[in-house]
Amino acid sequence: MSLRGKLKRERAAQRKRRLDQEETTPSTLVSELTPENTGTASKFAETFLKFKPTPYQAELLEDKKRRIIVIWPRQSGKSTTLAARMIWYAATHERTLSLIVAPGLRQSMILMDRIQAFLMSMPKPTRRELISKMQRTVIWFKKGSQIVALPNSPNLLRGYTAHQVLCDEAAFFRDDELVFFNVLFPMLQTTDGTLIVSSTPWGKDSVFYRFAQNPDFSKHKINYEAVIKAGLAKREFIDEMRRELPSERFRREFEAEFVEDEMAYLSQDLITRCIDPDTQLIPDGFFGF
Repeated sequence: MSLRGKLKRERAAQRKRRLDQEETTPSTLVSELTPENTGTASKFAETFLKFKPTPYQAELLEDKKRRIIVIWPRQSGKSTTLAARMIWYAATHERTLSLIVAPGLRQSMILMDRIQAFLMSMPKPTRRELISKMQRTVIWFKKGSQIVALPNSPNLLRGYTAHQVLCDEAAFFRDDELVFFNVLFPMLQTTDGTLIVSSTPWGKDSVFYRFAQNPDFSKHKINYEAVIKAGLAKREFIDEMRRELPSERFRREFEAEFVEDEMAYLSQDLITRCIDPDTQLIPDGFFGF
């Protein structure tokens, strides 16, 4: 046998030994999927994602309502909690479709990145048991479920039949009336699916604000006090932000309140309608000078 052939055979043997070792390592034996550790999203998150939720995060993970609204301040663990919930749902509900919708594709992929980071942190045998294929915007699970990241575009959203839809930063959706009532709600009709809307508060002339006032929605609303209590922020930092930010911005970002800029000439909702989250800056020299 040639030297190249011997090296190739030795590398193959090393890969096989490494895979065999991963399959028999004691740390992977505790990660077997069972009804006991997949029955609730919180238990699943602690067992497989090594994510121990705070009390307010656990309430969101365990919410069984079909209409859920999340109004949390910055850096409260919202994306991490929603990512864990999406993985649990797809892993434990066969042949289901979960959609992530945000103002732009880049924002949808931020949450998808968090989901994929969780999955890559799993022991390989567990991940192989769950996942068939991962791409930048789509994850296929072996039992037929999918998680898909999409932008807030009526043309790209039409045609799906979903079991769970997560709308992130929903207060900043353009054409929100059209998107929610002509596209998203109809795609949940035949599945009796779940709609989760989350965002930092913005203006009051929005569908997100109406959902926040709707008693049919299960509301998860906290402010910075809950984040400090959970150990995710220090009071000194909050006090610094209170001093540095305009009062209305601090109330939106850290107290999770719907307030308008007191000195603004244009309403926040008008500004939102003029923003295209996927617009890119024109590079220097584009026009030849």
